[in-house]
Amino acid sequence: MLKKILILILLFQQALSAQIKTSYKFSFGPKEVPGYIKVDPSVKYSEEQGYGFDFGTTPVAIERAGKKPLTSGFVTSDKPFIFSVLIPEGNYNIKIITGDLKEASVTTVRAESRRLLFEKVKTAPGQFATLTSTINIRVPEITGTNEKVIKKARELYKLDWDNKMTFEFNDTRPCICALEITKVEDVVTVYLAGNSTVVDQDDDPWASWGQMIPRFLKPGIVVANHAESGLSLGSFISGNRLKKVLSNMKAGDYLFIEFGHNDMKEKGANDGAYKSYSERMRLFII
Repeated sequence: MLKKILILILLFQQALSAQIKTSYKFSFGPKEVPGYIKVDPSVKYSEEQGYGFDFGTTPVAIERAGKKPLTSGFVTSDKPFIFSVLIPEGNYNIKIITGDLKEASVTTVRAESRRLLFEKVKTAPGQFATLTSTINIRVPEITGTNEKVIKKARELYKLDWDNKMTFEFNDTRPCICALEITKVEDVVTVYLAGNSTVVDQDDDPWASWGQMIPRFLKPGIVVANHAESGLSLGSFISGNRLKKVLSNMKAGDYLFIEFGHNDMKEKGANDGAYKSYSERMRLFII
């Protein structure tokens, strides 16, 4: 009976995900743009609406007298501002248009838990930049099972594990004209398994190599960073993280693995480089 209930819950979740949109076009200027959802700074994120400015951040909208509606206005702020979109698990191509008809702009964009996508993109007055990348979105639930990733307490509200795509627009003068999101299937996914040297760190000045890699990849290659601080090979496996990765991997994807300094702290008769460590590593690579 319990098994049937769990199956029904899983089917309900899958049906709900299927109803959520997987493509969006947002414009942030004061003018209406055909085919785009116009978003004012006053629009706050809610699951009912499915998009909006998040975590109490509110940019300002600037209007310019341009001939092209999409680049005739933008949102900006002298502080970081955050925009979120409710979206199902998967890989998505994104396109961001940044710039200003009258002044220079400098824009840095991070996604989810501070994954670096674009760094100090500069545009001169009257110029615009079109930024493209591919982003991975994930949830703890493991497809086809009633299991999920066992998260640590510090991960309970981590943006990497929620049901939305979140952008942080930052730098001295970020000018965001438009944002487009499109779900894609035929991309190469690079999965990361590791510890604090790999994880998407939440707070400055902490950072890892895992959250910097997206900045150097072209669209069509996406990073799915499943690392977490304090993990070893053993705890990555026991927390269902390897199972989660394997449930989503497809032919042509990659898994990069970095463990060691947490594994050396484990105690027991079979612990050590030549026993449990090498045996667990085989589970990852065979």
